[in-house]
Amino acid sequence: MRLPPSSMPFFKWWEDAVLRMGWLLIIGAAVLWAGAAAAEVGMRALSFTNPADGGAARVVVWYPTDVPETPVRRGPFTFRVAEGAPVAEGRHPLVMLSHGSGGSAFGHADTAMALARRGYVVAAVHHRGNAFDDDRDAGTERMWRNRPAQLSAALDYVLADPDLAGRLDGDRIGAFGFSAGGYTVLVAAGGVADLGRITAHCRTPPAGERFCHLGNEETQARVAARDPRIRAAVLMAPVGVPFSKGGLAGVTIPIRLYRAERDEQIAGSQVEKLRERLPVPFEYEVVRDAGHFAFLMPVPAAIAAEVGPPAWDPPGFDRAAFHERMNAEIADFFDRTLAIERQGR
Repeated sequence: MRLPPSSMPFFKWWEDAVLRMGWLLIIGAAVLWAGAAAAEVGMRALSFTNPADGGAARVVVWYPTDVPETPVRRGPFTFRVAEGAPVAEGRHPLVMLSHGSGGSAFGHADTAMALARRGYVVAAVHHRGNAFDDDRDAGTERMWRNRPAQLSAALDYVLADPDLAGRLDGDRIGAFGFSAGGYTVLVAAGGVADLGRITAHCRTPPAGERFCHLGNEETQARVAARDPRIRAAVLMAPVGVPFSKGGLAGVTIPIRLYRAERDEQIAGSQVEKLRERLPVPFEYEVVRDAGHFAFLMPVPAAIAAEVGPPAWDPPGFDRAAFHERMNAEIADFFDRTLAIERQGR
């Protein structure tokens, strides 16, 4: 999904605005997380080969560590993390993260860090060609095809990285994705996408839906890129149009599915039809009063008005409170579906 013009420059605008205003956004000990004893969180950025063109692509990794956290500045963000620190002892489950169209690897940092405090390693792909700083492929067949390939290539790289490999449990890998990232994760989970369905959908889109606002390249291509290493998936307001019932027949892993009740980008019917077509039992929640961007980490109130739609929520919706709950739900889901045993449970 391409975001509408008013929100496409969100992450770039956020970078400029925060630097201009001197805003300090610290995500660390005060992260939106209600879990038990918090581990220290490490962070590092890695570069892997983009399978589409052989160029460099990025993945940001959060993980538990024993090294104390300090403030680390990255563009507009100041994270309280232990940058480059070693991963804590043990073999940790891994969760891959796929952001939405025009988004950023940092768009779900609070959720990634909440999982890291729970003992997970989280690797967030920065999708080259469909991110805030490189969106040349948005809405094209190339975008829909490259995203799942990038997710698997990033997974290959993380599992082979000499500093991470010995600390990862390759038998316990999950993934979560938002919007176009939900599509990405669903393909990796075994879904076969028929891109011609997007063309048909956008001829007569549901009233008020902005999914087709900037159009999509007409193509009849199919995308199949199952990655059998992924054992469980969380989908947040996913793009569901490309998947028929037959196209979802290969999805056999546990799924947790979220729909935003007042989603202005992805019509509720997209997610409901996806729900009806999934062949295996799954967990499903309609987030009451939530808009599409409710799944992005909360935006500081001081700049929300200028940021625009990605920072706005419908009246009465508390994004911070929702994230506190959602982050715990996602961690619990992966604990159960990846068979993570914890003391005291």
